[in-house]
Amino acid sequence: MTPFEWLLVGHLIGDWVFQNDWMARHKQNGLLNRAIFIHCGVYTAVLLLIYLLLISGTPRLSAALLFGFLVYLSHWLIDATGLASRWMRLFHQTDALFIRIAVDQILHVVALALLVEFVL
Repeated sequence: MTPFEWLLVGHLIGDWVFQNDWMARHKQNGLLNRAIFIHCGVYTAVLLLIYLLLISGTPRLSAALLFGFLVYLSHWLIDATGLASRWMRLFHQTDALFIRIAVDQILHVVALALLVEFVL
């Protein structure tokens, strides 16, 4: 599998398997709250672990920290700001739950693709 495919699997694990109901319900209660910090931390830990497993030899600490920071920041910006809902309002899309989840996931996948293309 490619690095992007492995990170996509990591995204699914971090954003779905390790996100509990409390995190999902409270992560958009302001930009700075415990739920979003914990969710983004767990998500970043999963992706950072995959990143470290992908790197052959000894990974540079600075590269790993940059990757982890950008993963955390991008995930926080998408989730804490409700970017999917804002996007949907901007383009006059339906507010159906399935569409909101799909838009959210697409934003996360685009962020991962950009990280793979420009950081890895």
